[in-house]
Amino acid sequence: MTTLKKSVYVKANLIVLLVALCVAILQGNYATSIASGANGQIQLALLFLIGFVSLFLIAEQKLKGELDAQKGILWTVWLGMLFRAGYVLFYDIYTLQNDEGTYTGFGTDAINNGHIGYIEYIYKFFHLPDMDPYEHFGYYHPPLHHTIEAVWMTIQRLIGVPEKLAFENLQVPTLIYSGLCIVVMLHILEKSGIKEELLSLGMCLFAFHPKLIVLGGSINNDILALLLLLVTIWRTLEWVEDRTYLNIILIALSLGFGMISKLNTAICAFSIALVFFIYFVQVIKEGNRVAIGRTLLEYVVFGVICIPIGLSYIVRNLILFGEKPGIPSPALIPNESVMYTGPYSVWSIIGIPGLADWHAEFPFHVISAASIHNTWVILFQTGLFSESYPADIGRGLLAVCQIAYVASIIAGVLLTIAFIAYYTGRLIGEIKGKDDCLRTTFLLFTYVFMLISFCLYVFKYPYTCSSDFRYMTASLVFTSLGLVSVCDNKKNLFMRVISLVAVFSVVLALAGSVIYFMFYNLSA
Repeated sequence: MTTLKKSVYVKANLIVLLVALCVAILQGNYATSIASGANGQIQLALLFLIGFVSLFLIAEQKLKGELDAQKGILWTVWLGMLFRAGYVLFYDIYTLQNDEGTYTGFGTDAINNGHIGYIEYIYKFFHLPDMDPYEHFGYYHPPLHHTIEAVWMTIQRLIGVPEKLAFENLQVPTLIYSGLCIVVMLHILEKSGIKEELLSLGMCLFAFHPKLIVLGGSINNDILALLLLLVTIWRTLEWVEDRTYLNIILIALSLGFGMISKLNTAICAFSIALVFFIYFVQVIKEGNRVAIGRTLLEYVVFGVICIPIGLSYIVRNLILFGEKPGIPSPALIPNESVMYTGPYSVWSIIGIPGLADWHAEFPFHVISAASIHNTWVILFQTGLFSESYPADIGRGLLAVCQIAYVASIIAGVLLTIAFIAYYTGRLIGEIKGKDDCLRTTFLLFTYVFMLISFCLYVFKYPYTCSSDFRYMTASLVFTSLGLVSVCDNKKNLFMRVISLVAVFSVVLALAGSVIYFMFYNLSA
């Protein structure tokens, strides 16, 4: 089992926080806030200079043999944060957002819709909404993210940040969450038994994936929910290794707080319940009554902490307003919407699309279900380019995007198959050898439950927006594990070819999407 020095994690977290602090300072005053009209040429030049110097230092360390695995990890976090910082600095709180809404400011009594309006409500009135949350768009979401953002708004105003710039700085907490996702993924890789020399490779999807960069500049609750889901996975793997009350409590807290950030975090509860059940059966078979009692008590502690926290907002809305949880889509997005996928067959929505259905000629999400309604096509399009639709894109940049899109499909399919095949084979081997299979079971079935849940979701809420990759960003955990598994098992020519194709496809996909975000003006 790989064991990294604690200093690596400390330094990684410091990188995330220091970069976020720099972004907050730059966005928090009119002289340097690009969103408020400041000239961005100096900041752009500085970002490129820092990037080139960083690459030069990495190359120098590599040539001198000084680039060990732990330095590689820190460089990965640093470069990932550099990309995020550039995105946040150059794109405002209305670019590539989902359900963002608007604000009118502290001096008005107006109640505004969307995530910004929800944050503004708590910031202005100092309490959760006291009306039916389904009366205003976006208020049905659990309030953890919006409360944190409202507190952050208040802190900024107290230290003198102008209100307009304070609203732009709503991206700073999400920037931190996105950066911390890289660090937590490192924990997951370590606890999954990945070799130290492959950790940087396993982190790359979380460091450089365009959706994680875009979510780093978002103002909604998706990235906090992802972070808490990742923490839940990490702490469960910790519990598998060291079954203590502390780890049980930390799983309960991360899952509970994840559910009051966004309810779909609860998907991890199924695989947690499965490994809890398997372990309990093992304890019963051993016949140790003390161990049985201790295990039951651990599970009670888990439930006592997790359930009240996770269900608190649901219970509140049931008691105060008689509202059940869920997305009020029929009222907000009528069936007459161009996004409605109801008339289409099950196979056309979640079946394997034909070559023409992938629309590689223009790989961007068109929203209209009549044009594209296959979940997997929308998933890859929004994963790589979010919901941007660059109608005026140049031919050269379009060619780059086409290559990146095809490469992402190859990488996604290949690494998903690799993960499922490798971990299924490992699970069978562990069961036959009567080895501890809890870790493998948890990872494999978390992904299985996630895929099933996503497929059910796109039918429960039959709109093209339901297939957005932001609902499946946690799948990058498992494609990352698939990537390191193929790179760690090059036993024959076939596996070496698979490894080469996988790495090459990932590089093409990530590089192409980064080029698109760097050279196409999304706010135009």
